[in-house]
Amino acid sequence: MFESLFDKYPFFRKVPAILCMAIIFKISSMTSYELEDFPYVWDKLAHTCEYATLAGCFCMWWARGEWSIKPWLKVLIVMAIALAYGCTDEYHQSFVEGRDCSGYDLIADALGGFIGGAVYVLVVKILNKYDPLVK
Repeated sequence: MFESLFDKYPFFRKVPAILCMAIIFKISSMTSYELEDFPYVWDKLAHTCEYATLAGCFCMWWARGEWSIKPWLKVLIVMAIALAYGCTDEYHQSFVEGRDCSGYDLIADALGGFIGGAVYVLVVKILNKYDPLVK
């Protein structure tokens, strides 16, 4: 029977989240001069999208079949992990020239974490409904 890479080597479930965090860290390291043309509204949208993606990567830590048990609790856990990383990201930004911590960024991060987890739950439900290999 076909085994996915994630089933055979569970460590690989964590790689996408690690890469996503590295990308967010790199973007956070950019000075305000490098980001000067980035409007405020787009900044919040970017935070939401970044953390929705990060949450989706965190969701991969559980096998698809595990999402049938308390999926919304897992979404809250993923959101909390994404928000915790968002806090460290905001702290990191406080050391970057021209950047600072923002509570509004954390709100956008939390919203993105929830959206990413919720979308993952919906996609898994659809996949489980139409994939005969998963019962």
